[in-house]
Amino acid sequence: MLRMRVPTVARWAVTLVLVGMVGVAGAAAKKNVAPKAEDDPLRSQLENKSPQERIDFLQALVDDGKATKETWFQLGNAQYEAGQPARAADAFQQAVAVDSTYFKAVINLGLMFDEQQLYPKAIEIFEQASRLQPENPDVWSHMGNTYYAQKDFPKAMELYQKSLQLNPKATHALYSMGVAFADAGMFREAVKYWDQVAVLDAQGELGKNAKENLELVKKYLIP
Repeated sequence: MLRMRVPTVARWAVTLVLVGMVGVAGAAAKKNVAPKAEDDPLRSQLENKSPQERIDFLQALVDDGKATKETWFQLGNAQYEAGQPARAADAFQQAVAVDSTYFKAVINLGLMFDEQQLYPKAIEIFEQASRLQPENPDVWSHMGNTYYAQKDFPKAMELYQKSLQLNPKATHALYSMGVAFADAGMFREAVKYWDQVAVLDAQGELGKNAKENLELVKKYLIP
């Protein structure tokens, strides 16, 4: 799943979780996009391996000419976990080249461009993802985060609202709305959104970050 990305604001806890990651780091993402049946054999071979071990295993498949779209996709995830976002972007591009409708790879490619502050490219890819799954609320919240990073706040808020219209419980959009209100100094409004995330994603990364932000706001910033 989805990945989960929020605006990069140093004061607030942030997280980036790519769709379909294997292992502990991908636990939250797995709730958003279920692996397809044909992906399971490869995924099972990657479980309990470190990022570098997964890279080595998947690169061997590439070198042997046995790479599938899922091979490239999982290679991108492993490379991101290993701190190699540019290589991860290349791998996701390879997966999309094999299948331009492979949503998981498309959305993660957009996240990688956003991570590298290549915002026009990120928006282009998120727009491609929106054509593949227009009813997926996370597409719009991810795109909103990219506009937010460019300080186009009205457009970002419009996209967060679109995400919430599709799913009022969309945790990515709720979290990002909280960040936007906190940055504007509207802490009571931020609390309303983060309170929801803390409940809806109680065991996930966004829920954890929301709880940290709530403690900070309630302790220091709300009289």
